[in-house]
Amino acid sequence: MSVDERSGPTTLPALDELLSEDDLKACCAAVYAHPAVRWLLGDELHPGGEATTRRALELIGVRAGERVLDVASGTGTSALLAAREFGCSVVGIEYGEGAVQAATAAARDQGLGELVSFRRGDAEAVPFGDDEFDAVLCECSLCTFPDKRLAVAEMRRVLKPGGRVALCDVVVERERLPAGLDGALATIACVGEALSRQGYEDLLDGAGLRVTAVESRAADAAVLARRVEDRLRGVRILGLDMGAGSPLTTDEAIELVRSAQRAIADGALGYVIFAARST
Repeated sequence: MSVDERSGPTTLPALDELLSEDDLKACCAAVYAHPAVRWLLGDELHPGGEATTRRALELIGVRAGERVLDVASGTGTSALLAAREFGCSVVGIEYGEGAVQAATAAARDQGLGELVSFRRGDAEAVPFGDDEFDAVLCECSLCTFPDKRLAVAEMRRVLKPGGRVALCDVVVERERLPAGLDGALATIACVGEALSRQGYEDLLDGAGLRVTAVESRAADAAVLARRVEDRLRGVRILGLDMGAGSPLTTDEAIELVRSAQRAIADGALGYVIFAARST
């Protein structure tokens, strides 16, 4: 059996027909908006949650009154934090229409509708003109984009001269990863297409973004992985399942998470904040 959307796992989107880049984008958006995934992650959709977001914004010196673009904004948690705590104006773009609607409702409910707005958009074709934003935030998303170079170029394009980027993402040492942390499923899990630390720095540099700070959050990644394993073990103990559409059995999911934990401990997998400034 499976449990309802309010309390735990239910049917996940199928991953067996990822035939195009658009399919992959849509699947990533659907997975991370899905109640089962949000339950597994405890609504903390990237390592460190709000603490990591806050630190990323601090590293690029976001100030009150500035205009910030949140790329792949999901249901709006980071954009709302930026407006609430830093006093900036934020626009979030997200591929999934359902997430945009949820984020818009959250902004309204928190009384932040005048500072924060959301719209459907593709990170590889940002729907804004040149030089419109003081800063760009992109968290745990670039690793899933099919054309990372184009996405980073778009971030640079919409920045004002001297604008800043906070990029937070999974980093890997590909040759040291355990078997299984690869392929389409691993891509959805932010591992399969993640880059090395140097790979991200090269992407930023190639787009005219000078890296000003790099901060590891590997400890946060380890905490998140342990939390997911604990919840999956709870699912198994209770005799629940991940739903008929799940690409993995519960036991397979637990082993995948344990592989990720081993990779984090070994230094082959981590999470890093990159701060950069347009040149």
